[in-house]
Amino acid sequence: MADVGWSRKEVSPGIHRLEFAVGTKPMAMYLLAGEHLILVDSGLPDTPETIYLRAVHALGRRPEEVRLLVMTHADADHIGGNAEVRRLFPNALLACHARDCRWASDPAAIMAERYDGFVSFGLRYDQEVIGLLESWMGPPEPMDILLQGGERFRLADDDWLVVHHVPGHTPGHISLHNPTHRYALIGDAVFGRAQFDTDGVKAAAPPYTDVVAYRATIQILAELDLDLLLTCHYPVMRGEEVADFLDASRAWSDLAEGVTRRLLREAGGTLTLAEAIDRANPLLGPFAAPRELQWALLAHLDHTVTKGEAERITRDGMVAWAWRRDPTSAPNG
Repeated sequence: MADVGWSRKEVSPGIHRLEFAVGTKPMAMYLLAGEHLILVDSGLPDTPETIYLRAVHALGRRPEEVRLLVMTHADADHIGGNAEVRRLFPNALLACHARDCRWASDPAAIMAERYDGFVSFGLRYDQEVIGLLESWMGPPEPMDILLQGGERFRLADDDWLVVHHVPGHTPGHISLHNPTHRYALIGDAVFGRAQFDTDGVKAAAPPYTDVVAYRATIQILAELDLDLLLTCHYPVMRGEEVADFLDASRAWSDLAEGVTRRLLREAGGTLTLAEAIDRANPLLGPFAAPRELQWALLAHLDHTVTKGEAERITRDGMVAWAWRRDPTSAPNG
């Protein structure tokens, strides 16, 4: 679970960033303190007690003042403490986007459909990884509120957070935007050029599952005119750092698109997802965990199919892809 060490810093009026680590994975949860208290993501099963409850007490507030838990998206390290939030903060309602509700509510569903969803591509996490992911999630817990995007939450007086639907990493990913103070809490909406561990090593590739949605999300965030960007696995970004991070996110996606098309053209036949990972890792990373390229490469391989550049076929019982167009006639987007 979460390491014992954690820190709290107020990064904008009433916005408390709670930093800790899970092994070498950097983490940040957020406690929003206004007339009432709002939690952003529930973390792992022990996060509500070891991080949130301590932070609430450190602010001189009471657990009963927590009225809302907003999940930016459904991933094990963001929904694992849902049941504990319900137990420790009895007045808190649980909210997420409607498109992520099934995964956010049911660990068995997200395990089967998201983390174990690569069987037809010949890929599957080993039992150690599956066990780790399962340990990051508590029991099922239903949602109370389903979001669509466009909702507004009041923090205090005339200080509001606006919900934006920013999919790509998951279908129902959201961000919380404060236009008055020019910040956004974006969870894992975008990833720059890599995921980094606590030592600054390139741990894994950006894990998005929809190319068009991911690029649209980058553009949505770029148009918000942000001065402060708050994520769950990266340092706080201010000023020009925000634009640089969004530019890096867009540039890596463009690079992944080009590499994917090149690998398909050079395959001389068919290309499986495992083969694409092996060949793309030195070109896009390299990453300490190359297997995590499965998310973005699958998205880009299927994007070429959508554009009519390639086709999905079956090879030895597995999904594979084959290039079908003259590369000189194919668009770059």
